Amino acid sequence: MPVERPFCFGLRLRMRRRVLCQTRARAGRDRKGTLGAIAMVALAAGMVVRLALAGQVPAQDASPASGQIGYQNLAQGYTLKVTSNEVLVDVRVTDRKGEPVTDLKQSDFKVYEDGVLQKINSFELENIQKLAQETGENGKPAEINLGALPKTTPQDTYKRLVQNHRLIVLFFDLTSMQIPDLFRALEAAQNFLRSEMTPADLVAVVTYSSELRVVQDFTNDRDMLSKAIKSIQIGQSSTLASNGTVGEAGGTDAFGNEIVTQDTGDAFTPDETEFNIFNTDEKLSALQSLANLLQAVPGRKSVIHFSSGIEQTGVDNEAQLQATIDAANRADVSFYTLDARGLMAMPPGGGASSASPSGTAIYTASAVSSQMSSLHNSRETLSTLATDTGGHMFTDLNNFAPVFKYVQKENSSYYLIGYSPSNTKADGKFRHIRVEVVDGHGLKVEARPGYYAPVSFRQSSGQQKEVQLEEALNSESPFLDLPLAVETDYFLQPDGHYYVVLAAKIPGSAVPFHQHSTVHQTQFDFAWRATDANGKVAGGLRDTLPVKLNAATYQSVLKGNILYEGGLVLPPGTYKLKVVAREDETGKMGTFEKKLVLPAVSKAGLLLSSVVVSNELSRKPPTQPRQRGPWANDAGDNPLDSGGQSILPSVTRVFYSNQNLYVYLQSYGGKPDSPGKGSKRSEGSVPPSMALIFFRNGSQISEAGPYAAKSVKAADRSASYFTEIPLSKFPPGRYWMQVNVLDPAANEVAFARVPLAIVPASAKAAQAGNKGEQGRAGPGAAGE
Repeated sequence: MPVERPFCFGLRLRMRRRVLCQTRARAGRDRKGTLGAIAMVALAAGMVVRLALAGQVPAQDASPASGQIGYQNLAQGYTLKVTSNEVLVDVRVTDRKGEPVTDLKQSDFKVYEDGVLQKINSFELENIQKLAQETGENGKPAEINLGALPKTTPQDTYKRLVQNHRLIVLFFDLTSMQIPDLFRALEAAQNFLRSEMTPADLVAVVTYSSELRVVQDFTNDRDMLSKAIKSIQIGQSSTLASNGTVGEAGGTDAFGNEIVTQDTGDAFTPDETEFNIFNTDEKLSALQSLANLLQAVPGRKSVIHFSSGIEQTGVDNEAQLQATIDAANRADVSFYTLDARGLMAMPPGGGASSASPSGTAIYTASAVSSQMSSLHNSRETLSTLATDTGGHMFTDLNNFAPVFKYVQKENSSYYLIGYSPSNTKADGKFRHIRVEVVDGHGLKVEARPGYYAPVSFRQSSGQQKEVQLEEALNSESPFLDLPLAVETDYFLQPDGHYYVVLAAKIPGSAVPFHQHSTVHQTQFDFAWRATDANGKVAGGLRDTLPVKLNAATYQSVLKGNILYEGGLVLPPGTYKLKVVAREDETGKMGTFEKKLVLPAVSKAGLLLSSVVVSNELSRKPPTQPRQRGPWANDAGDNPLDSGGQSILPSVTRVFYSNQNLYVYLQSYGGKPDSPGKGSKRSEGSVPPSMALIFFRNGSQISEAGPYAAKSVKAADRSASYFTEIPLSKFPPGRYWMQVNVLDPAANEVAFARVPLAIVPASAKAAQAGNKGEQGRAGPGAAGE
């Protein structure tokens, strides 16, 4: 059930930084990342790893030899741990005909890491095809069910059971597949179990809806697997897909407006939280969790991923995709992604689920291009997951049987090669792996492209903490122990550069506050960096944010979020923005990466800033000195501070129905016209204005405005716009808000689109929301 939303408090700390309690309906799930090396085996005294999908057993102490008792008594309180890292690479070798080659020896292989030849420590052939033929000739094989084994099962037993077996996971993403797609996927899985599954196959069934669920652990029992497939509720579970599906892009509505993407569901899932409303990151996090579970199972694992695409929404964390791929490569997991929508026919203007205009508008290049772009966008993430983990992507298939045959053939035999990296630096850099066969003319060698090295940080203070943050920024390996959402909003300055507002939101439930008397406190370190296309640092910001809360506000924060805000000044261009947030009490870190595009300033036309959406206004505190760090950037005045008030960016773009929606943006007219051509506005000229249009289910459901600009600067033909809209009459769901800006004096028009989500508020939350709005007024002088 959603958590009731009380009145939120605001606290400003230092210049251009805010801490805000924003209560949200959070189910209490915490995303966690794993930062071990790829398939690296930690060899510590007395450590026993349980090789099962369900989890791990507690560490067991090894019995010391009798001759060592005296040494242990002398060294009480001192523990010596020895860790040895070994990289395991599964290598597939085929001949010219595509048949597997199984007669190679260790001396026939050469392994290179970043171009440096490595010494092979272990070598093993997994000949699955041979086992399948032998067991087929000798009758029914012995039943294997890893889930039924006791937790005390020795490690050697697990290894013996899975040796020379093909490990296949049937993964069903219930949040993306609608009923017809899910039905085809389940039927294809049943056909595979009945006719294509071999005695050498160990199969597991996993689903993802609101959580990751292991329906059946690895087994070769077809009846158990068939029962697990039948237990998946088609109607009930797949309703999540209709709520979360993105509609036809590239179509046009009845007014001729081109549709970018919309939600095609009638209802909105009420228990989704701010951090997973736009749930691409949550889906990838589920796959990361699956890879972490499979890491305990030895050998190569193939995950057949059934979905209807993974749509990127524009507010996604690129670091999550990177972390998912990294976890899969560490665990020796390959994703074979299958688009369950099959061969898709795309009629002009889209399907019947979205409105389209009459005439030839549906045949325009813009509409067709956007329609194709949406399809490719939903498949881009699937392709990346498959390619970067050594798997394969399947699209435009109405018959899924070839997918299973492909996975079986590609995993019929492989060599498992282990080596200890000569590069022992724990710097988080990507290590490129290349495997060659000596005198292997005509042979095709396939292996994983590489892995991310682990990162090791010491608990320290002072200058060493600065070094740690800088190392985390330089690391290519992501950190996801601290959940983090980021929004960037840009505004053009008179000198042609952009002020970029940097906003980060952290869930209060993920923060371990330290209690001192009645005060709960913690401290966050933030490091932001923007790099250009050449990898050169264009700007950065280093900040420290102390947080101290009394008992009342502490309870509110646990149910809400902490909002940080800073700023950078950058010239127009395309940048890669990376932020590292560190919670100092535990050292937990989170990274967020995204592409930042600052449009070029043209001499003509109407340019828009980012559209800032918010549900909170706060009083602007007095300016205070700001701590400067090694990446400090003097960003000047924040454009969201005006008239004694501040607009706080939503970041997650999730709103309650009892709140008001605040919209703020600026427009810029480019270079003024020459004198005599109307460069100066007359007193009687019509000021620029903006209007809002809301789309849902492929249709326009509401519009607001026009609203005249709150301020206009004739010198640079810039204008600021602000309005607030009550959301009480909007039904819960996902929306696209289109902002249309018209400047009659310059004869220019421009528009932008922003995704929104509205969730219902309970009665007490509504009372709190109404109380919070008393005495608040929009910044009517915004921009002046």
